[in-house]
Amino acid sequence: MPLLLPHLRRNAAAYGALLVGLLITGVAVLHVGRGIEERRTHRFEEAVRYGTLGMQQRMDTYQAMLLGTRGLFSSSQLVERSEFHAYVESLELRRRYPGIQGIGFAQWLRPEERQSHVAEIRAEGLSEYHLWPEGERPEYTAIVFLEPQDARNRRALGFDMFSEPTRQEAMRRAMETGLAAASGRVRLVQEDVPGSTETQAGFLIYVPVYHGGVLVPPERRREQMRGFVYAPFRMGDLVEGLRFPGFQNTIDLDIHDGTKTSDENLLFSSRRAGEAAVPGMRQEVVLEVAGRPWTLVFTAREAFVASNSSGQLVTVAISGVLVALLLFFITRSQVNARTAAEAASVEQQRLASEARAAVQVRDDFLGVAAHELRTPLTSLKLQLQLLYRQLRQGVEVDPGRVQRAVDACERQTTRLSQLVDSLLDVSRLASGRLELRLEALELDEVVRELARRFETEAQMAGVRLTVDAPRPIPGRWDRLRLEQVLTNLVANALKYGQGAPVDLRVRDEGEYARVEVEDRGIGIDPEDARRIFDRFERAVSSRHYGGLGLGLFISRQLVEALGGRISVESRPGQGSTFIVLLPRVTPSPKAHAAPTPPETPRTPLH
Repeated sequence: MPLLLPHLRRNAAAYGALLVGLLITGVAVLHVGRGIEERRTHRFEEAVRYGTLGMQQRMDTYQAMLLGTRGLFSSSQLVERSEFHAYVESLELRRRYPGIQGIGFAQWLRPEERQSHVAEIRAEGLSEYHLWPEGERPEYTAIVFLEPQDARNRRALGFDMFSEPTRQEAMRRAMETGLAAASGRVRLVQEDVPGSTETQAGFLIYVPVYHGGVLVPPERRREQMRGFVYAPFRMGDLVEGLRFPGFQNTIDLDIHDGTKTSDENLLFSSRRAGEAAVPGMRQEVVLEVAGRPWTLVFTAREAFVASNSSGQLVTVAISGVLVALLLFFITRSQVNARTAAEAASVEQQRLASEARAAVQVRDDFLGVAAHELRTPLTSLKLQLQLLYRQLRQGVEVDPGRVQRAVDACERQTTRLSQLVDSLLDVSRLASGRLELRLEALELDEVVRELARRFETEAQMAGVRLTVDAPRPIPGRWDRLRLEQVLTNLVANALKYGQGAPVDLRVRDEGEYARVEVEDRGIGIDPEDARRIFDRFERAVSSRHYGGLGLGLFISRQLVEALGGRISVESRPGQGSTFIVLLPRVTPSPKAHAAPTPPETPRTPLH
């Protein structure tokens, strides 16, 4: 303990910087995690929407096709078997209507018409045709057409679908309404083919056909019944062709007949045995199919959560820790330098005195930095405490209040990120690690694009931001660093401009390009104008205007790295004009020194 306390006192600033960096990292990780969760939920909802829309469109298409087939019977008193075969073949069912087992016609029969009906069909060449199941009933239907004529469909000819209650309910509904009607879950006759081991749940859609067309009064529909155009569906084949993001890979779909979900009314399920849905990733949608409700249940597998996870959390956490450690070692090295300076010999008293002055500047900066960092952190902490208190009390969460709190947290984290970026830029400049990436640019377009980025901020501040660039000014510059300089100048103009207009002017001066940023704000004193481009220098009190005093220092360093010059013309209370002169071609670090830009008046006008 006797050794630890002096160590902590000496390195208090370093450990403080480390703590701040770790706190910022924690907030950033929470923010990124929330963003990943929101994107995952959005992707799941998109899959549900596309899956529901795909199923709805598919069933609407099948109903439209059946209504078109009804037109074949409505337009002809006698539809021959060969004519029906040619019509169905022209529809190309297997290619254009996946999942449908065929299209058929079930004729409506009265008891006294049975024998003549069977004789008529056998006369067409179907010698084994018979009406089944046997038994006396007041009304009959008989499947006389069913295409394509494969092994499954030939098995169904002659079947009286009206004898089965589930099918009968749908046929009565179709007959009474004149509309397409879907049945409940049934076992299709096609499933009883000998040798077939694969069985699927099925259903049918019926469209009524009347004598005299479709315009039959409701009270005469039963006596005018001619039969039903219908289509059988095997659910597995029907859903197999459905496509929406993640289906059968990361998202499962269950389809239930009716509005309740149970194993008894399950039509289809893509879930694998023993696999449970991810909590919170389940959504039910009720879909009406030919007058009958279906319940579509979408669930996400573990693979969906894994595919929507990201390495961003790890990246943000590692980056934040590295930045915190960087700040720690930078601050600690400064503390060590101060200790070494204080322990210097008498012969180095002059250097020690300069070092103390530098330490004082650093301490002032740390005070400002601590204030600037504490302000957003305090706001973050307050917002999080309010949210935690509201959740702990068990009251209903106000979504609007939560949204406002999250927006406030995001603004403060953005501010913290900008402060850290400024510190990193100073570190790069001090170590000589600044790299320029030159490219062909038009300065006027760069300035206009920058002004567009500040439109919202200018409107919020009530500032009119104008750009005066009469003609293109091409050159070779580093776009990122050039935008950084202009961003600092425009941000300062909006900050200190007191709501007055801000003008951006771009001029061509031969080998050089000139950019001016003029505000009409508080202005700068003459003695301040000579030092505002130095590191950590400020012309106003940090109590009234935030900032680290690094923006103009970084801007000057970047402009000089581009071979140019930056200056200011100002008068207290009448605004300031910052002037940037840049050579058209930025000299490379190994090239000879570029010609000195024409001197710009820097004597303050106040």
